[in-house]
Amino acid sequence: RTHFRLVMKPRGRPLHKFQTKLEFLRAIRDIVATQQEAYERGILHRDCSLHNAMIEEADGNSLGMLIDWEFAVVIAPDNKYHVGGTVRHNSIHVAADPAASEKDLDYSDDLESLFYVFCWICIGYSGP
Repeated sequence: RTHFRLVMKPRGRPLHKFQTKLEFLRAIRDIVATQQEAYERGILHRDCSLHNAMIEEADGNSLGMLIDWEFAVVIAPDNKYHVGGTVRHNSIHVAADPAASEKDLDYSDDLESLFYVFCWICIGYSGP
């Protein structure tokens, strides 16, 4: 069974529009926790990028969230998946052979993509 939700108004703001450094770090922590829980449930996101990592305001707190799960897959026994996602933030393992149509992927590839998003924001954005 697959669940789809159409969002008609902004639900959060992009991660690079954080208001404090603490909010940024907490959002990263929440996104890592989301990836970990998805992995424990047998799912890989495979598309962590600058515009898929968001900050949501909830009851006066800022929460990190990961959106755009269209490239998500159920973890296969052989860990082989078709290549997909945002190329700029793919892990080195995925980017090493751009001609390959399938790759061995695991949870560490999603975390590495998040690390590149973190670095991209630290280098390219001045912050609050």
